[in-house]
Amino acid sequence: MRGFLSATLGLGLLAALFPIPGHGAQHFQDAPIPGTSPSAVTLGRDLDGDGDPDEITIRLEVIEVTEEVYPGEFVKFWVFAPEGQGMTPVARVPSPTIRVEEGDRVRIILLNTHYFPHTIHPHGTIHPNAMDGVPDITQAAVKPGESFSYVFTAKNPGTFFYHCHVQPDVHVLMGLVGMLIIEPNRPNNIFTHLVPGAGRMPDLAKATVEEGYDREYSLVYMDIDARLNRIPAAYKDPREIEKRMHREYDSTQRQPNIFLLNGRSFPFTLRDTPIEVKSGERVKLRILNAGARPMKLHTHGHHPTLTHLDGYPVPAGMRYTRDVFDIGAAQRIDLELRPGKDDYYASGPGVWIMHDHTEHTVTNKGISPGGDIT
Repeated sequence: MRGFLSATLGLGLLAALFPIPGHGAQHFQDAPIPGTSPSAVTLGRDLDGDGDPDEITIRLEVIEVTEEVYPGEFVKFWVFAPEGQGMTPVARVPSPTIRVEEGDRVRIILLNTHYFPHTIHPHGTIHPNAMDGVPDITQAAVKPGESFSYVFTAKNPGTFFYHCHVQPDVHVLMGLVGMLIIEPNRPNNIFTHLVPGAGRMPDLAKATVEEGYDREYSLVYMDIDARLNRIPAAYKDPREIEKRMHREYDSTQRQPNIFLLNGRSFPFTLRDTPIEVKSGERVKLRILNAGARPMKLHTHGHHPTLTHLDGYPVPAGMRYTRDVFDIGAAQRIDLELRPGKDDYYASGPGVWIMHDHTEHTVTNKGISPGGDIT
């Protein structure tokens, strides 16, 4: 029997990375994402000879996109998106989930196709100071029409994220944020490196399988003040948008009224990101609070176990099992979900909901039910 909690399928389940025979050498390639350029994800050499690529290059654009987040509510976002080809960008909120392996030489190329300057800050990872993405401190902001390469070696496996660090009080909350996962190093570690949006991972990394997990979901929570997102929808002149975002709109007075899970609010969360599980499975939930307020994440009928905080494992003796988890702004937690009927971790099959127990977040502009319920 199947049970439901709630999460996100993203934009389709991508096929796994696959090796391609070459001239005496092994070449690797992710299954193409429809609409992206051939260079959106480039996989290079197997440097340590363990059967998987160790040179990962990802090219990201900055796209302005309008999303219907719940029936009849259209919101303008800025997102990082895989480099596209043709006239239809491959863009959605949240920005794509990036997956690499411990020890990989990672190059993320920011192609600023937007009308404002931007950067990428790899949040929580170990990386060189010059790759920290803070404008006027470690680099000049990437101007419209320019590009910058963020190059680092992936270290310390875990759940991290990336975001723009130009005027982050506005740019992050406009959608320039995505999850970044560093998988533990394993031989023949074959997985998809770029997943549009978030939700169910199309394939599991070797270490996740070794740990006994059957499924994995990435869950990105955001809170939106519709007054801010209406500004780029109402004006075309970037000078006017800049003035209204930073002079007339005061981010210290923001009042979020739209609450998103993987870019959607209830009831679209049920269509877009259902968390489907079976009794007896073990499910890994990677959770990012990309909003600007603390969360109280509650799972009905289930008591997951906290396994990681901000990318780092929680020692076995300090792990705890509960039904409400505190997640501060920018924090990540990994949870182990054990669906079934054991009267401890789970209550049994059925349709169960999961939501932020900060009560107003389960509304759509104050109308209940809505928000991040799934």
